[in-house]
Amino acid sequence: MELMQLQMLVAIAEEGTLHRAAERVFRTGPAVSIAIGKLEEELGTPLFDRSKRHDFRLTDAGEVLVAYAKRLLALRDEAVGAIEGIRDVRRGQLCIGANQSIGEYLLPSLTTAFHKRHPGVTLKVSIGYSEAILTALDRYKIDIALVASQPRNERFRRSLLMRDRLVIVMSPRHPLASQGVIHIQDLGSEPIIVLTELSELRERVVKTFRSCHVPLNVQVETGTLESIKKMAATDMGLGIVPRMCVKEEEKSGELVVKNIEEFREERSLWVVCRAVAALSPTCEAFLKVIKAESRRLNASADEAHGK
Repeated sequence: MELMQLQMLVAIAEEGTLHRAAERVFRTGPAVSIAIGKLEEELGTPLFDRSKRHDFRLTDAGEVLVAYAKRLLALRDEAVGAIEGIRDVRRGQLCIGANQSIGEYLLPSLTTAFHKRHPGVTLKVSIGYSEAILTALDRYKIDIALVASQPRNERFRRSLLMRDRLVIVMSPRHPLASQGVIHIQDLGSEPIIVLTELSELRERVVKTFRSCHVPLNVQVETGTLESIKKMAATDMGLGIVPRMCVKEEEKSGELVVKNIEEFREERSLWVVCRAVAALSPTCEAFLKVIKAESRRLNASADEAHGK
């Protein structure tokens, strides 16, 4: 049983004549007659009462099959429409994975810009550590990854999203808040609030302190950047976070934000997808939005870094 046979069956039932049904499905009369004959042979029962030569009246079996045929043809049309919607990025789903800093502080603006252009696409977002996000991408659990570590996997293709810098944050009451230049040696005896050991950011901090032979006095380990900022604001210690995370607090005066001379190396943030021949239309559309937004983000970062 083929969809074209069902389409012919419905056409005869609705048009009432073989000639008009053939015109409707763009076939000849004999071709339609042969197709219906094969369908009846397959089902083992007549679908039309042929007692009157030109009167195509459905049998009971024909009535039942026409009802099902209409539902199947409607479902086919719905499926085609859904595919066209995905192709034209009018509908569909995009799964995005992001590390914490990007997911909390950049992704909202990226998804807002995307939804303005493609409001019918559903977005699913996963937040985690960069390594876990890249693993999810490799296992086809997400479509696009936004991470802070450059992947070396040949199965990935990557592009630079923006560059950021790690900074030290403190309450305005802290003695270092009025100091012009902060060196890592100034922090050796200070209580530091950092992310947990699994994070790329924590690894970067530890590596820099170690290379400068300065002790890292960890006061608090926490799982979120927001908690680092809040604890620093209440004099629990000094926090080391990406600059992009503290724009609002710096503007309001809740936190004092300073560069650390020894943390001059900028932190690169990457957009990563699978290195396949052709990405889905929704992936391509999101990458276009990211490309446009990254120019604005980098210009803003350059201004913040004093370039």
